[in-house]
Amino acid sequence: MTKIIMETSVVDDIPILSIFQEKLYSCPLVFFIHGYGADREQAIDFGYMLAKKGFYYVSMDCKGHGERKGKNESNKFHQVFPRDTGLDTYVHMHEVIEQSAIDIQNLIEYFKGKERIDTNKIGISGFSMGGYASFYISANNPDIKVAIPIAGKPSFTKSWLDTITSTATYEQWSTQIQDAVKEVEKRTEYFQMIDPFDKLSGFFPKPLLIINGDQDIDSPYFYSLELYKKLLPVYSEQPDKFKLSMPFINHQFTYSMKQEACDWFEKHLG
Repeated sequence: MTKIIMETSVVDDIPILSIFQEKLYSCPLVFFIHGYGADREQAIDFGYMLAKKGFYYVSMDCKGHGERKGKNESNKFHQVFPRDTGLDTYVHMHEVIEQSAIDIQNLIEYFKGKERIDTNKIGISGFSMGGYASFYISANNPDIKVAIPIAGKPSFTKSWLDTITSTATYEQWSTQIQDAVKEVEKRTEYFQMIDPFDKLSGFFPKPLLIINGDQDIDSPYFYSLELYKKLLPVYSEQPDKFKLSMPFINHQFTYSMKQEACDWFEKHLG
């Protein structure tokens, strides 16, 4: 009978949750990054599903989340926008994403040499903020061999500018947005610096599955569709390694989406 182990630990001040088979070694490693406001336990069932298939699953509390919540953290930007707009939160989310990439690299270094894990086979996935982060990390970390961003956006700059434009259409906020034009420009430069959209062409020929509900209003599918159209010619000679899945769903990570992600990892990383 297969025994699944679930344990928590702290690596380089990063609280992690690991799920794996007790007697299995040289397992492919899959990282999962949770959504904004959630924690490392967000997708325990997904971790269990992957562990049953022979993967070593690791999720972490991202900066300012879970056991890291309330700890001193340095941020690039202070609050300048009306609180109800959510703009400062949106900017902070990307700072969390940027730190998550650093954390994932530190975890990869930690797991190198561990007999339970094959660090030549590393995949990444994440939901919502974790979907954004999966795009970002895949574009910048060559150790990632398979990626499955879920309900995220790959174009950070366009999404930010669209958000600013739409927010400014509200009468109660339009003047404040106009008065904060220099602060908007500073944050736009930041988004341009970390934007993974163009870099993702370099992920080829590694397998990439993008999952984005076609009813999702938090992460509208058209941002993923733009990336899909951009990468279709790049993956034309290996189309089985590239897919955009748009289930009839809103901003959720459903069982069927988890099953699709598990199958993709099993096919391309197992």
